Amino acid sequence: MSEMKDLESGAAGAGGPGRHILILNRFDRETDCRYPRYVDHAVDRVAYIASTAGHSGVDTALAEAVGVVDDLADWQAVSKLALGIVREFGPLDHVVALFERDLEVAARLRELLDVPGPRPAEIERVRDKVTMKELVVAAGLRVPRFTDVGSPEQVARFAEETGFPVVLKPRDGSGSQGIYLINSAASLAETLASPLENYSCEEFIDATMYQVDGVVQDGAVRVLRAFRLLNTCLDYTLGQPFGSVASDDPVLEKRLAGYSEVVMAALGVRDSVFHLEVFVVDRPADPTAVPAAYDDLVFLEVAARPGGAELPHLWREVYGLDLLEVATRLTLGESPRLAPSAAGGEAGGYLLMPEPPVRPCRVVSTTSLLDRVPEMYAEVLPAPGAVLDGTGGAKETGGRYRFRAATGRDVERAVRQVIDAYELAWEPVDEGERVVRRTAGRAQSVARP
Repeated sequence: MSEMKDLESGAAGAGGPGRHILILNRFDRETDCRYPRYVDHAVDRVAYIASTAGHSGVDTALAEAVGVVDDLADWQAVSKLALGIVREFGPLDHVVALFERDLEVAARLRELLDVPGPRPAEIERVRDKVTMKELVVAAGLRVPRFTDVGSPEQVARFAEETGFPVVLKPRDGSGSQGIYLINSAASLAETLASPLENYSCEEFIDATMYQVDGVVQDGAVRVLRAFRLLNTCLDYTLGQPFGSVASDDPVLEKRLAGYSEVVMAALGVRDSVFHLEVFVVDRPADPTAVPAAYDDLVFLEVAARPGGAELPHLWREVYGLDLLEVATRLTLGESPRLAPSAAGGEAGGYLLMPEPPVRPCRVVSTTSLLDRVPEMYAEVLPAPGAVLDGTGGAKETGGRYRFRAATGRDVERAVRQVIDAYELAWEPVDEGERVVRRTAGRAQSVARP
């Protein structure tokens, strides 16, 4: 064991050949982020700094050292551990972070420790939504009208010009957390009465949204899949089911590949996994007619990391590609060989059911639908006794489901079938029970062989 406080050495702590790698991890065991498959821990020396939940996703026996912090956003705690790792085990060659909110911390560590890789200014282009949109606009692409939230009067003028609804969102947010949909001047004034630090405001786009996952290498898109949203992430935060279904439109997918290259070039990203959200508007009535420019697409935002929710599972299970592995290897400067993206084949999709409207609440019972919907091959349900308190995001939900079928239309049909048949019995709990009951129940995950 290391004598360093807050840092424990693993079996590989004696050092060895190969690269010296630090991984920031908040993925738990269920996410199945397979670092020992991505990096040979017998050749490379791999240290980890993990969140409390992410500690379960680390194979401590293979690690050189493991540090645990309550929050990976705690720069003081993370930098202290990283400096300790360097003092005890030597300089780092790489810093890896796969979760969006950890990209800035990884960039700051590279700067602090003089490690190659993206620095804070580069990460800002794919994290700050105002900077991001300014660069995309400069590349000639459409974005929602937007403004920084400087003062209540500024935002009120913006809303008057664009009309309601408008959307308030954190400039560096992720997972649709902290977003407000404002439908009236009175609601806007009420929301702005409390300070909103580091927020932007943008017009609401009423159009079909797509999630686009892909890989860009040397500036060219090598792999891409588009998923049509049956509603939006914002709808989910407001209590509606969230469904995402693979696109059946090869013309659109080809178009999105070219569009994604323009977006990533505008942001200065040449080698990365990406998760793009884009609205498709003004589609021509003739499906064979393709607009000359990308004026039928409206950029929302993009992240330089794999998509979240059930997407990592879908990519592995349906499309045979581990995007977390690709992201790791690209961060390490490797050039993984990827088969060119081609539309067609089996389609995937997923569904998130929201938590009940009254929270905190205790789950009394759930109903498995695994044997009733053939296209649904995996479900994750909260266990009886679990307490849902509205902070789970896409992880702790009223139910998570994954689908595969011959076409996206078949997947959508199955998603709607699950929504119609879904059952969850719950009861409210008082504040005194929250801490005790929160840890009493665990998610029940079942997959069809």
